[in-house]
Amino acid sequence: MRTLPTTAPAANTATTPPPATPPPAPAPAPAPATPARAEWPGHALLDSPETARVLHSAWSGDPATVVASPPGAGKTRLVALLAAALAHRAELRVGIAAQTRQQAVEIARRLAPITDLARLVWATKAPRPDTAGTPVVAGNALRLPPSGGGIVIATTARWLYTDPDTAGLDVMLIDESWQATYADVGALGAHAAQVVCVGDPGQIAPVVTGATGRWRTAPSGPHLPAPEALRAAHGDAIAEVRLPHTWRLGPATTTLIQPAFYPELPFTSRRPPEHLTDTAGTVLPELAHRLVAAPGGPGDPALITACAQRIGQLLTATHTDATGQRGMTAADLAVVCAHVTQAAAVRAMLAAHPDVLVGTANQLQGLERSAVVVLHPLAGYRDISTFAADTGRTCVMLSRHRTHLTVILDATTPQVLATTDPGVTGVRAQVALTNTLLGTPTC
Repeated sequence: MRTLPTTAPAANTATTPPPATPPPAPAPAPAPATPARAEWPGHALLDSPETARVLHSAWSGDPATVVASPPGAGKTRLVALLAAALAHRAELRVGIAAQTRQQAVEIARRLAPITDLARLVWATKAPRPDTAGTPVVAGNALRLPPSGGGIVIATTARWLYTDPDTAGLDVMLIDESWQATYADVGALGAHAAQVVCVGDPGQIAPVVTGATGRWRTAPSGPHLPAPEALRAAHGDAIAEVRLPHTWRLGPATTTLIQPAFYPELPFTSRRPPEHLTDTAGTVLPELAHRLVAAPGGPGDPALITACAQRIGQLLTATHTDATGQRGMTAADLAVVCAHVTQAAAVRAMLAAHPDVLVGTANQLQGLERSAVVVLHPLAGYRDISTFAADTGRTCVMLSRHRTHLTVILDATTPQVLATTDPGVTGVRAQVALTNTLLGTPTC
């Protein structure tokens, strides 16, 4: 080993000539340009590790993939991007099964700006919907090209009486799959060797009118939500992805509903800051409540009036976000009720504001507005029924807003819950939720 001296020897300045000036160093070669990422339809799936995993699972041929999502996590966006990516990049023939015609139209609208391979199946005699450019075809005229990828959108009901050989699909994407039964998905499986179930596990369970007693204890009964039954029946063979963020709900709402409705799906809020201010300039809280005496039952006029009055107040509010300020309009607002009769009464009182969205939890499932007024599902009740205490319905009602939520509560509801058998399905969750809501500011 050569060891460097600790002290340099003295230089002989008399005999040693000065060192020559070194030639200038050559200019460094320019770094190669970084190639831009090719932007193909659906490439935005790669921006998130979770959505990239969904694409990988579907593209690699997993027979079944379940994607569990909290409210406002971008389920429809995921379905549209995944269909476009599989059709264009993998040249697969993709079917999309929506649970309602409204959902099918919304998917068609999302696909219009990113692909020309999609088409929506629609009844021949029904008025053509606005699909923003996605072609609309009749079911009897449905034919995909003989080669290359393609996308067909239809409701689950429409797919169930379509010949599986008509479209010859490679993969079926099932939107809002927790609203579909295991029997539905079993039938859809005849259309494609792969299924991808995307949905919200906190939503209202499928409505089944037939007798299901024989499967009461079966974890994979045909009447159960499709993803739950799939996992029970096939276990580790199911690829699972969980979306970890909501882009709709604010921090206060996330703290309210996540532990109550999604104990197995932890998620956080990624909603950008936004708020409402009233005419006095006071910032409205994300969550608020109003107590009303309702001795007349669920249809008590006091409950209906309280909903309409609160809408009137919110119409005078100002919305503020990163883009600036603007006044609230009727199209920014919604009222959610548990019963059709309640919704009809509220709609009648708001006849001067037809753009206010008014409906039941079932009707508004999947929709959102900036501010929402909720008529609590237990309001007016003196005996708690299974329907009133249903946690899926309550979850939908409390998760339709982005900026502000006002809950109209019956002043007697806490006492009714306190005297109800906690063994009744949903009562424990309703007690916790009601106590939390009573702790929010009054309005």
